[in-house]
Amino acid sequence: MSSVSKPSALSNYYRLARMHAPVGTFLFFWPFAYALLMSAYKTNMPLSALITRLVVYGVGSLTLRSAACVWNDICDVDFDRQVERTKVRPLASGAVSMAGAYTYLISLTLAFVATLYMLESKEAFYQGVFDVAVLNLIYPLMKRVTYLPQAWLGLAINWGFVVAWVDVSGRSVTSWHDFEVLAYGMVSLASWTIVYDTIYACQDLNDDKRAGVKSTALLFGSYLPAILRLFAAIYIGSLAYIGYLNGQGAWFYGVSVIGSAVHMLWQLGTHNPMNAANCKERFDSNINLGGIVTSGLLVDYLVRVVI
Repeated sequence: MSSVSKPSALSNYYRLARMHAPVGTFLFFWPFAYALLMSAYKTNMPLSALITRLVVYGVGSLTLRSAACVWNDICDVDFDRQVERTKVRPLASGAVSMAGAYTYLISLTLAFVATLYMLESKEAFYQGVFDVAVLNLIYPLMKRVTYLPQAWLGLAINWGFVVAWVDVSGRSVTSWHDFEVLAYGMVSLASWTIVYDTIYACQDLNDDKRAGVKSTALLFGSYLPAILRLFAAIYIGSLAYIGYLNGQGAWFYGVSVIGSAVHMLWQLGTHNPMNAANCKERFDSNINLGGIVTSGLLVDYLVRVVI
């Protein structure tokens, strides 16, 4: 008779930090990459400096997202036990103890802060600390008090855009140009987050109702398709505008903006909120949407600075 082996302790911690599901890490990383490539294009940053920063931001995205996932599961352990999709998570299932989760959280947070020390700007360091100590700390609590936790997530998951912009400039926001780029950049990214995380939340509509978990998926109700299209339009429009503010070239508009619009048309046109597998596939596809925007920005930079 065959026996099914239980996951190892290492595997449980790996899954607790969602390292087996890299989509979330990329969603944390893309805002860093957007701001870096835009700044590099504007300042003619050497390619070697660009690559170095990309590596640092990549490590920072991994540790920040992992810490955020552990904290989210600590806060939501009772909710997770009531939802079919999440009741098998390591903390909810008892495979990892609460003490172990807190120890892991502290380790990952310290690793993220250590990564921030590698940034050249003290202001960028402070912005990164604000992200982990305020925005990501509060996020799991929002679904208890508001049907708009995705709006707060739009700040928490995309604050890397601010960190990277400040890191390259070496200063806080001191000009109207900086303020406009950061403001419209965050509007664009937060609107994108509301779209993909609402789609993600559609996986658990019935369980969330029963457990008392609030989300935009529940709030939007029968208006969900129309509202998601509105936020998608805000995302695309704001993306195009920050490109204009930064003086981006044709590759940005041809690949990043038009490519995003085509992807959004497909994503929302084929989304079925009542089909969990469909929702998961559409959510996962945003790793590709982020790659499309990054590709346009990268080619713009290479054409202007390197080639």
